[in-house]
Amino acid sequence: MQKMATGKKVPTVRRGAGGERLDQMNDAVNLVPGDVIFLEAGDRIPADVRILHCTDGMEVDNSALTGESVPEPRHNKTEKAFIGAADEQKPNPPT
Repeated sequence: MQKMATGKKVPTVRRGAGGERLDQMNDAVNLVPGDVIFLEAGDRIPADVRILHCTDGMEVDNSALTGESVPEPRHNKTEKAFIGAADEQKPNPPT
């Protein structure tokens, strides 16, 4: 857990005391409820999150939590994901 917490900084949007938008780069230990974070394929999910938007075909590897070896699909609708899961995405098929 400590290794993940001190890893890569996460692009974060939060609201300041006056309601202004603050774009920041935060360590996982500095995330607070209400922060909006941005993840890319292969990123580790740094906290329990609600997925607000994702690309079609996104998969999350929850094996560290569930023991299930098959990544779980996520859809372009609001969903929860949990700390320690990995964001995996299938490559787009050639056109």
